[in-house]
Formats: sequence, C-alpha cells, structure tokens
Amino acid sequence: MARASLRSLAKKERPAAAWPTLRRLTRYLSAHRGQLAFAVFWVVFSAANSSAGPAIIGWVVDTAVAARDAGRDAGALTLPVAALIVSSIAGWWSQRMQILELGIVGQKALYDVREDVFAAVQRLSVAFFERTESGDLMSRLINDIEQINRFLAQGFRRVIGAGLGVAATLTGMLLVDWRLALATVAVVPVMIGTTRLFGLVARRAFRRRQESIGDVSSTLAEELAGIKVAQAYVRTGRNRSAFEQRNALNRDANVTASAVSSAFSPALAVISASATALIAGLGGFMAARDLVTIGVVVAFFNYARSFFNGVTQLSGLYAETQAALAGSERVFALMDTESEVTDAPDAVAIGRVTGAVAFEGVSFHYGDGPVVLHDVDLAIEPGETIAIVGATGAGKTTLANLIARFYDPTEGRVTLDGHDLREITLASLRANLGVVLQDPFLFSGTVAENIRYGRLDASDAEVRAAADVARATDFIERLPDGFDTRIGERGSTLSVGQRQLLSFARAVLADPALLILDEATSSVDTRTELLIQQALSEVLADRTALVIAHRLSTIRSADRIVVIDDGVIAEQGTYAGLLAEDGIFARLHAAQFAEE
Repeated sequence: MARASLRSLAKKERPAAAWPTLRRLTRYLSAHRGQLAFAVFWVVFSAANSSAGPAIIGWVVDTAVAARDAGRDAGALTLPVAALIVSSIAGWWSQRMQILELGIVGQKALYDVREDVFAAVQRLSVAFFERTESGDLMSRLINDIEQINRFLAQGFRRVIGAGLGVAATLTGMLLVDWRLALATVAVVPVMIGTTRLFGLVARRAFRRRQESIGDVSSTLAEELAGIKVAQAYVRTGRNRSAFEQRNALNRDANVTASAVSSAFSPALAVISASATALIAGLGGFMAARDLVTIGVVVAFFNYARSFFNGVTQLSGLYAETQAALAGSERVFALMDTESEVTDAPDAVAIGRVTGAVAFEGVSFHYGDGPVVLHDVDLAIEPGETIAIVGATGAGKTTLANLIARFYDPTEGRVTLDGHDLREITLASLRANLGVVLQDPFLFSGTVAENIRYGRLDASDAEVRAAADVARATDFIERLPDGFDTRIGERGSTLSVGQRQLLSFARAVLADPALLILDEATSSVDTRTELLIQQALSEVLADRTALVIAHRLSTIRSADRIVVIDDGVIAEQGTYAGLLAEDGIFARLHAAQFAEE
C-alpha cells in the first residue's frame, strides 16, 4: 500500500519551489539577528572543535607509536591527551550554548509566526469563515504551526549544526590528507542524488498528510457540534462510517509519509557504510606503504564517520524540513488570504455619529449565488426605530450585515451620516454599532467580563448599570459568585434566555449610536421576551435601531416597519397602518397569530 502511494505521488507534478517558503520562514529567525548571531557563533565553535577531535586523536596515536618506537615513557602523551580533554569540555559547553540560544531564538520566531497568523485570521471577513471548514482552519493553526515549531525549535539548529559540522570536517580532512579527503567526498554526489530523489516525493507526501489531518479535524469539529442532532436522528452509525473513511485516508497519508521518511536513513546508511569501508581499506593500503602514518588513518576513519554521519543527518533533516515547509505553505497561504472587506487607502475615522443610515440602489448576492437584494432604497433617520420583517430568506439579515459592513454591496452604496461605509475605517464604523444576535455568543470567563467585552474600560458600577437596564441583574445575583461567576465556553452553563440578556447588557454597555437586533427575541421564552421589551423602551430612546423581527408582536412600538419580500421593499408603514392595508404584513400577521 505504501509503495503504491509512493509511485502515485512520484507521478504527480513537482511541488512548488521550496526556497520562497524557506526564505519567508527563516525571515522570522533573522528578525532576532543579534541573538541568532550569538547562537551561530557557538554552532561554528562547536563545528570547529568537532573537526579538531579526530586530528587530536591521530596526534595521540602517532605520539604513542613514536614513544614506543623510541623507547620513551608515556610522558610525551601529556600534551595531546590534555588537548583531547579540553576539546571534549569545550564541545560539551558549546553544544549546551547552541541548543539553549537557538532554542530561545526559535521560540521567539514561533511567537512571531503565531502573532502574525492570528492577526491575519482576525482581519479576514465573515465570508471567509462561512466558506471555510472550521476543522481545517484549526488544523492550520495547530497542526501546521506545530510542524513549524519543530523546525524552529529543533530542526533549524540541527540543520545549521550538521551543515557547519560537515564543512568543518571536510576542511579538517583536507588539511590532514587531501588524497583521502577526495576519496571521501567522491560519494557525496551519490548521497545528494538520493536525497533529491526522495525530496521530489517527500514534500507532496507531507502536504497530503497535513491536508488529511485538516479533513479529519473538520469532520470531528462538525460531528461534535452536531452530536445532539446525530443522536436524535440515529445517524451515529452512519457518521462513524463516514469518519472511518476519512480516518483511513489520514492513516494512508501518514503511512506514505512514514515510508518516505523511513526510506532515507537505510539508503544513506548503506552508502555511508560502503564509503567508510572504502576509506578504511585505502588508508590501510597507504599506511602499509608508508604513504601516511597510522595516526592519520585513525584520524581519517573518525573523520569519515563524522562526515558521513553529518551528511546522513542532513539528509534526514531534509525530510523533516519538507514536513515543515508543507505546514508553512498552508500557514502562509492562510496569512496571504485577502479579506473581501478592508479599509480603503483613503478611509477616514469618524467619531460619534447621529445614526442616519441610507441604502441607495443596493443590490447584493453572496459569492456566485442568486441575488438576495434588488435595488433597495431605504432611508433611516437618526433616532428612528426601524423593524424589518419578511419571510425566511427574504433578505432581512443581509440588510443588517451590510450596515455592519460584514459584506459590501454588489451594486449601490450604504451610507452612515452621509459617508459611504467604504470610505470609513472599519474600526470607527463598528465602534458606533451594537449588535445582538439571535444566537448570542459568550466567551469563557466571568459574567462581568462578558458584559464588559464591548467596552473594556467600563467600571464595575457601569457593568452593573448595564445589567440593570437589560433586566439581567436578578438572575446574575442568583449565580454562585454573582458577576464574578465563571461561565463555560459559549455560555454553556446558562440558559438561552440568560445568554441573551447578557448579550443585550453587553450592547447596552457599549452605548452604540446604532443598535442592530437580529431576531434577538425569537429563541427566548415569553418572560425573557417581556424583560427585553421593557429594556428596549429605555435603550432605544434617542438611538437609531434596526430590529429584525420574527415575532411581529415585538415590534408594535417601532417607528416604521419595512416589509422585505424576495429581496425588495414591498411595504413600509406603522404597525396599525400596515394591518389596515391588508397586504403582505397583514397576511404574515394573520398567519402567525393563527398559529399561536
């Protein structure tokens, strides 16, 4: 199975050039060039010291032979043995320093990578997250980053150390005896050719492995999120079968990657062992004819082992580097993803707005989908409460998304206080907005931290005041630690109604000029709905509001009701006026109250 996979991978197109990705990755290391230079100094020192080791051993051997032949005592060995001891201590210390310093530099670089990728994710538009599987995204942020971590924390140090070690060893061999050095180097092209041959396969194998991990992660994330539905519809068995297929693909991808990795070392070990035997034989032949000393042969035997170990290590690290590059490609691709909604070069920051909103000839469609809004013209006056109603899929939420500039219109424009939203910085626009969604999102932390989310400098008194307005104080004080009670992820320890009240308190504390309520009461019970209605009478005073409503009973006090039908504004008017017209709103009203 593994060999078949290797053949299929080898037939595919060659991977993208590695150098641009490698340069970009090492740029994070060079950002800490001062400490990096200090670390590289110890790597160079260690390599030079290692290359001197075999020569010192040869010195010891030749000194011992000369002392024996001359009939002298072992006192002549004092100096070379002392040099060998000093070299060993220096090697230990330099190894320690390079591991420590390069490890620190690697972690600093990884910190920068994580900061950049998180910043890139934060700036991406809502559309990206709607079309991207969360599991694959998490795989890039966790598994692929871990591949980069392995390279920066260990792989880079080992590559530099092994590379400089091979260069220093080669230099030492040339200085000791150039003939044996050339014989040693003669097999290097064979090793390089073998490495490149595997390299053509390795990069694609490791990339496929990372992609399969993302697929498994996506499946797990989706299945865990929908476990209640799966159990309710008795789909757990089918889901297990579907997951088994994806898991099998991941297994095969990992087996293929392991096959690629495992093939490196044995092949290179055979080459290096053959070369070492050649050097030993050639050295023995030359020593027998007094062309070199026995110490030189012993030194070269150690040089050869060190040289081939270094080349083998570099070849093995080549496979690890391919894994890091495969992960880096996916991470950098995420970082390079362009957001559909960005600040224009000449965008201006605005202060507090009055809340005048206008849709001027706005049409919109999501991606390549059908048109959702058709040539919409709508003016909302400052302080006016506008209710948006209509059938499911009519385009109600799309209007709110355009005001918050989660998307830009396909045609036309949306203005705030006369400014095209595309001419306003996103930060200053959204600083004027408060949004309460149908499915409120709460973060892990305390109740107070969740209310303070939209205004971090708010005092405890202001947090409590916002909770009072949102009618949330009563249930908060019944919690074990009141405002300091920690709630689980997504507020899992609270009821839907309690989460909605906290979400509403968060919007109140932010004190926005424009408040968007996207079916904020459709998922709550009648008592919570009544509490929210009482709070709205205070919050909406002198504030522009866009209320998307499913329950028509909640919008009686709206200044104006806008009925959206199939992406166009079909009706506008007051609650009573629209009922009297006996049009779409009246029919929606009659149907809803008949159901109730």
